[in-house]
Amino acid sequence: MKIKLHHLLLTVLAALLVFAGCSSEESYRRERIEKAELHFGKISSRVLEKGRILTLPECIELAIKNNLDLQVSELKQKVASERVTAEMLGMLPDLTVDNTYKARSNIPGSSSKSLVGTDNGTYGFSQSEDQDTNTLKVELLFSALDFGLAYINVLQANDRMLLEKQQTRRVGQNLRLDVVRTYFKVAALQDAIKTTEDLIERCKNIDNAFTELARKRDVSILRLLDEHKRFIRLQQRMMEFRRSYQNACIELRTLMGFNPLGEIKVDGSVLVKATEITLPDIDLLERISLTERPELYNLDIQTNITVNESRKAILMMFPNVQMVGDFNNSSNSFLMHTSWWEIGVRAAYNVLKLPQQIAKYRALSEEVDEFEMQTLSQTIGVMAQVRISYAEMLESRERYELDEKVYGIYAQHLEIAQENFNAGGALSQLEIDRLRLETVETQIQRIQSLSTYYVAYYRLMNAVGIDSMDSETIKKLKEKIDKAGSADKDIEVKKVEELEVKELKANIEKQEQQDKKDFFKPLGLDTNP
Repeated sequence: MKIKLHHLLLTVLAALLVFAGCSSEESYRRERIEKAELHFGKISSRVLEKGRILTLPECIELAIKNNLDLQVSELKQKVASERVTAEMLGMLPDLTVDNTYKARSNIPGSSSKSLVGTDNGTYGFSQSEDQDTNTLKVELLFSALDFGLAYINVLQANDRMLLEKQQTRRVGQNLRLDVVRTYFKVAALQDAIKTTEDLIERCKNIDNAFTELARKRDVSILRLLDEHKRFIRLQQRMMEFRRSYQNACIELRTLMGFNPLGEIKVDGSVLVKATEITLPDIDLLERISLTERPELYNLDIQTNITVNESRKAILMMFPNVQMVGDFNNSSNSFLMHTSWWEIGVRAAYNVLKLPQQIAKYRALSEEVDEFEMQTLSQTIGVMAQVRISYAEMLESRERYELDEKVYGIYAQHLEIAQENFNAGGALSQLEIDRLRLETVETQIQRIQSLSTYYVAYYRLMNAVGIDSMDSETIKKLKEKIDKAGSADKDIEVKKVEELEVKELKANIEKQEQQDKKDFFKPLGLDTNP
């Protein structure tokens, strides 16, 4: 009997696990394979138009629209917004509807017996309830403590929604910077590949020229080998350019949410000539960063969430007062009144939970201080990031100007040498090719420096926490900061004036008391109360 019961329990437990959704390793593997096929098909369908040349604004727009990580952050924000609504609905009182039907197999009857000391007689059986009864009860319960906790939960849910909003904003800013960095990497490598291919195509017979010069011994064999190594290194660099270009294309496609396979063409006209960029004052950028960086907003929001949590601990120190109102209806025919209302108030206080809530409140107060210290630390970090990004911006501009100057000198030298060679001068074709190779190297270096300069500009914007650094945007942000600062100064001035008025009144009263003492002192009267 025991063995059968044991088997029965195991069978029931297995059935419960199956209905509860318990899955085996093999079922998870099958599910993973199905999802892999589905997701592969979805990703494969995300393709770019063939032959399309993308500009930087188009890449940023496509990334913001299609990037999966950003979409995940936006979904988290929507979930947090729905939780605010759910917490608001939690402020409603409890409304319970209870309907009970009861049936007996015999007539419910009972007798009674008188108490000792009175009539000792017994009473016969009597009926006060039907065999079948139906009872309906509608109860409305309002708890003051639960309402207060629900209200604070709404505030915390709203803060968490704002927290997700700031995190989504930061994800978008980081995504924009990654797209810019990868875009200029693709553009620079795209130009470098084209430049080196043109040079190699132009010097495709260089091996034959080296062989002919070595046979005639017109040039030193050591010099020929040195020049030959230059062109071989150029071919090696072009192979590296192609490999880096493929990797950059994959990264850029991934950031834009497309199938990572295949090349991508971008508009490289921005690297022909540098655009003049005027930077605001570094002190102003620091002030803007302290008001715009999402990380600082997150810490402020986290602090407020913890403060509200400490308020919940304070509420839990108070007794719970509940107001109850219910409506009852019974089908019992023996009752005088089959329907009635009830109203009551109930209060409960768990005294032994008070020390726990006090300790919890102290811990949350310490946590608020911790967030304040984290905010100060993060503020220093943000200011350091702005300073470093600003210095990198200036350095990259100086580096580009130097590389631009070097490229101009090499290009001018090549032009003059080519004119000399065409006029039958003393320069050889080998020397012309060497000058052309050196000029191409300086051109590639110039383009890479220019791309680094543009990336440094966007990195500075990312460090400040803004999406644009044009003069109009900076002006509006400065006006907003100055307005807030003037309001704070007015508050401080008002506080100082109030303190000065209080101090002046105190001094006047003190002086009046002293004058009164001095007046009655010759009469020998004590003015103290």
